[in-house]
Amino acid sequence: MEKEEQEVYDESIKQDTFLENMNSILSVKTDYERREYDYEWIDIIDETLPYIDNILRNPKRFIVNEEEVVQVEKSKKVTVESIIHLTQHTNYIQKIEDNGDVKPSKILNINKEESLDTYENRFVYTLINNTRTFFEKRKKETGDFSYFKDKKELKFEANTIIDTEEVDVSLNISSRNEAKLEGKTTSSEESIADRLKRIKVQLDGFTMSELMQTLSKLHVPAVRSPIRKTNVILKNPNFQKAEALWNYIQAYEEKDRNENEHKDYYDEGKLKESYNQAFLSLYIANKMLNHETTPATEEKLLSQTMSRLIENILDSNYEITEQEIKDLFNKQLKLIKTANEEKKRKIKKILLDKLEEEKHNFIKQWAILEENDIC
Repeated sequence: MEKEEQEVYDESIKQDTFLENMNSILSVKTDYERREYDYEWIDIIDETLPYIDNILRNPKRFIVNEEEVVQVEKSKKVTVESIIHLTQHTNYIQKIEDNGDVKPSKILNINKEESLDTYENRFVYTLINNTRTFFEKRKKETGDFSYFKDKKELKFEANTIIDTEEVDVSLNISSRNEAKLEGKTTSSEESIADRLKRIKVQLDGFTMSELMQTLSKLHVPAVRSPIRKTNVILKNPNFQKAEALWNYIQAYEEKDRNENEHKDYYDEGKLKESYNQAFLSLYIANKMLNHETTPATEEKLLSQTMSRLIENILDSNYEITEQEIKDLFNKQLKLIKTANEEKKRKIKKILLDKLEEEKHNFIKQWAILEENDIC
């Protein structure tokens, strides 16, 4: 066996001994949380608000006749209904004059007033109240945006003995990744937070309308499903949209995506094995500080690292061919070179842009000097 081959063989034996004598612990803690909310309900409410606004601006009314028998001197207006009522209640006739005039003591008084207390208006009144309740509940549950959080904590401790040398390592790695997720809505101009604010302002404004204020004071009963199919609700486009929103809220099913994963364990698998190999790689690099032996050359360190890497590949897939290993290295080498070239290209562009900017500023300043005859 040649000297170089013997050195590689001896080094391989030492590395195997390094791993065989190793005692290592890898503790892992992970916390993953993902909240991806369905904001379709914002689109549905937002789309219906203009139609509800149309209804509130021109609410349906009907005439209410309030009948009351009063003293004749308190009667404001005598109508045909008043005369008919008097003929049916002759006991209210106080006196009949010689010329035939009738003098009643009491008479029916009819007050005609407009009322907003219709079924259709009570439907809209209930819909707005239900929409406000639904809106506040969904807003509280979803907030202004979807998000995810990903937190990892790893602690690796290991020690080993190779020949007479004792080696220890302690490594802590923690990472935290948090980000907002873009909500899926039909509007691309406003953020979800802005839309929620605008919708709330509109709903609050609806409660101050004449219809809502009047029916609130009358303490009208809430409308319940199924909605009565009156001509107005069936044929009026504004009420058709209002009923669609009613049905959506009544049948709403939550489509939010909530994921949670919490782990706290000691790894005994591939991850720990990778950290063991990393410890070995660090030890090999650390041998450059060894004053008792000739410092390892860059080429030798690279050779040892490649040797260990190939051994790891063979351990995981013993049937892999030499050509497949070459193809794998060539593929990765190409990817890394491409990435490096892209980095160089970006750096070059930044430098050229900076030089162009400086050149432009210089020409501008020189022109100012020439204008002032300083040159």
